[in-house]
Amino acid sequence: MNHTEIPDTVVLETDRLLLKELTPELYDYLFDNLKDEQIMMYLGNPTLEDYELEKQKYLKGLTSYYLSFKGFMMVDKETGIAVGRIGYHTWKAVHNRAEIGYSIYREEHKRQSYMTEAMKAVLIHGFETMNLNRVEAFVSPLNIASIRLIENYGFTKEGLLRQHYGRNGVAEDSAVYGLLQIEYESIKHRW
Repeated sequence: MNHTEIPDTVVLETDRLLLKELTPELYDYLFDNLKDEQIMMYLGNPTLEDYELEKQKYLKGLTSYYLSFKGFMMVDKETGIAVGRIGYHTWKAVHNRAEIGYSIYREEHKRQSYMTEAMKAVLIHGFETMNLNRVEAFVSPLNIASIRLIENYGFTKEGLLRQHYGRNGVAEDSAVYGLLQIEYESIKHRW
């Protein structure tokens, strides 16, 4: 087992959450140095099935020359429990744009405003630290909570991609939303 030091990562803080950065370098460290159970606990994977999916993503490659990610594990400060993830899973640094994605792991953590809290911190980080010009979100037109979340942060609906996303073997539509740097600058004071 290789015992190198854990890579430095960014930790964003909100009132109730620590947003711990997940980077390709951190994944390399975890999978090179820790056992499966330790990785699962570190990443907060709620089930073995979720961990296996995470492991397969890692083994197949998380980045390319033009595409990377910058994710954050959402950890409840009070309990230390990972409640979900948020981040830029399709980051095209050369174009200063990224697609934001997010999820809450367990039902008991939904409707607690965790995502509202995390979204603000991650958008600020994206525009002010990552130098993003555009943040995109692809949302199921049926996911009213998600649409409400991004619209509350100033995202504009730009269109519909038909049968864009596969879920459980079914092709679903995605509503396309975008938030530009200039729009962020004009509304961030209201957050």
